[in-house]
Amino acid sequence: MSVRLDIRWWLIFLSLFTPFAWLLWTVIRLQRGEWDILGPEPGKAVVWFCGSWAFNLLLLTLAVTPAKRWLGWSWLMRYRRMAGLWTFFYLTLHLLAYAALLLEWQWHEIGSELIKRPYLLFGMAGWLLMVPLAVTSTKGWQRRLRQNWKKLHKLVYAIAILASIHYLLQIRSSWFEPVLYTLIVAVLLLARMHRKTFV
Repeated sequence: MSVRLDIRWWLIFLSLFTPFAWLLWTVIRLQRGEWDILGPEPGKAVVWFCGSWAFNLLLLTLAVTPAKRWLGWSWLMRYRRMAGLWTFFYLTLHLLAYAALLLEWQWHEIGSELIKRPYLLFGMAGWLLMVPLAVTSTKGWQRRLRQNWKKLHKLVYAIAILASIHYLLQIRSSWFEPVLYTLIVAVLLLARMHRKTFV
């Protein structure tokens, strides 16, 4: 049984690591001068890639409880923390990529950026709310906080809403993906409200 669990752990870990490995390989190719692999704006492509995977894994984390309830996949609960930490990892990469590749570390311009792009406020708020969840994700913190641990980690629902707004406010021409992600978030949250539980 333990061997089977180890295999599942590694399969899930490698699946979540693969987008980052692809990103590293892409950056190496960019350093070699292969600028065309990410299109005309490689910086934006990297930022978009990291943000997309952060949102994907956030949805995956939210879907664990419904999958357990509706499909009987209780084994997924063991890997929810891993998915949550990878979500934070990709979200942090998304933030750093924006600061480095688009803002170019020009922090004095952050005020004007927030005025021109209000979606940044929602994205930053989502990241800030995720910091305490990542820090307190260990079993040690779970023992220390007891019932307050569950209350704290309910912030993931606010994070999902902020992520949806962040995405919706960036609609320029294609609205399909932002609306689809928002609908998935709505379904996952409504499913919990229907059961009167946010676990």
